[in-house]
Amino acid sequence: MNRLEFMQQLEALLSDISQGEREEALQYYNDYLNDAGVENEQEVLDAMGSPEQLAKVIKEGLEDNGAEGEFTETGYHNEAFERKTKNEVVKKEEKKRLSGGMIAILILLCILAMPMLAALLSGLFGAGIGVLGGFIGLLLGTAAVGIGLFIGAIVLLGIGIGELFVAPLIGMCLIGAGILLLGLSIFFIWITVWLWGSALPWLIRKAVDLFSRILHGKRGEKA
Repeated sequence: MNRLEFMQQLEALLSDISQGEREEALQYYNDYLNDAGVENEQEVLDAMGSPEQLAKVIKEGLEDNGAEGEFTETGYHNEAFERKTKNEVVKKEEKKRLSGGMIAILILLCILAMPMLAALLSGLFGAGIGVLGGFIGLLLGTAAVGIGLFIGAIVLLGIGIGELFVAPLIGMCLIGAGILLLGLSIFFIWITVWLWGSALPWLIRKAVDLFSRILHGKRGEKA
């Protein structure tokens, strides 16, 4: 309820008292709201309660012949009511200050958490580098195995061909082992080419995309 609605309802509820007393009461509370300022106007209205409650306080004061309050040139004064209203406004201001303090605490916690966040990002970066390094190690390992098997196959084939003229059975066994090693070497060399040409670029793209999302926020899916 805004000020205009509040005062209109209050005026209607005071219609059963004399016009002079009604005008003085309305003038007093208008002045009271003006003194509170626009920034505190809604808080003062809330502290006053409903127009019905305020009208009841005014009428009871008049019935007591000024025992609890009286109208003066500036309006109707009820000290108990004014103290209550001011106390409630002060309490609300304290709550606002407390909220500001909570914001300051949250900011401080964020500052304190920054080293932990940096450590987490460093850990993720290190893990990514570790995975990439392990993949490169696997790539180099398969390449070395493929080359080693190929060299071993050539050696066995050469020895087997030489043994055919001396010990045909042994020569045939060596040639068979050489052919087997040659097949294995071709397989590992193919694995190496696939890892280098397809898997490694895919892994690098995924790692770059992951760190980009962590640092700059989630982006749309790549085409």
